[in-house]
Amino acid sequence: METEYISGLPVDNLTRQDIIDDLPAYLASDKKMIITSVNPQIAMQVEQYPEVRKYIQRATHRLPDGVGVVKMSKYLGGNIRERVTGIDVMDDCLHYADAHGCRIFLYGAKKEVVKKAAANIAADYPNLKVVGYIDGYTELSGDEITTRINAVHPDFLFVALGSPKQELFLEEQVDALNAKVYLDVGGTFDVLSGTVKRAPQFFIKLNLEWLYRSLKYRRPERLIQILQYMVKSWRMRGHSRQMAGNKKPQVGTGKSLKTPSEQASDRDVKKNS
Repeated sequence: METEYISGLPVDNLTRQDIIDDLPAYLASDKKMIITSVNPQIAMQVEQYPEVRKYIQRATHRLPDGVGVVKMSKYLGGNIRERVTGIDVMDDCLHYADAHGCRIFLYGAKKEVVKKAAANIAADYPNLKVVGYIDGYTELSGDEITTRINAVHPDFLFVALGSPKQELFLEEQVDALNAKVYLDVGGTFDVLSGTVKRAPQFFIKLNLEWLYRSLKYRRPERLIQILQYMVKSWRMRGHSRQMAGNKKPQVGTGKSLKTPSEQASDRDVKKNS
């Protein structure tokens, strides 16, 4: 899997199938599969929230979840050509969990939304097990939430707090959590609950889902963020190329199961040999 650096953040050139192919190895190992989205909104937040940058850097799979990311990869001479969204990856994970009888946990959204999302998932995927859910407005502390999640031993943990809250929670708690696969999914529970409808297929196929949401929910700041992101990415192109040059591409369809420290140790051994 090839990793590119855009606007100073690592983004992986991967497909939805790559992620599906990697699931069995992670679920069978003691390594955590951390899937997170990289998009213009998140890229513009990392200066204010350095923990978000740390979480993206530690992730095993960084999704190019935004047409701005795909466009900038092309402009900067990269190879990312496919947008991979969190909501689509969650759908793939649910299908996999259903086929293999896995356990899932939902954290985030309003109480009635996550409850309805859990019920709909249980009905649509009868072979997986929804072992619990917690709404995003709970008064529980991060440690208390982790304790509740760990008590039911989920295979998949889906976190829908919106950015940067979901990345901040996971960066703080992921080492203490015992799930195998982690995915932050923004407003996906709203869609799964039926509270909000996803953009029509016309917009999705043209990579204009962001435009549909910006217009429908009157969020012009998203348009501004994309422009700011493209300017920032272009200005940082030299730095990003330098970062990419310091990282060796990994062979195979998926990420190495070695931790970053183990990979660094391997590089040191090769360097000294």
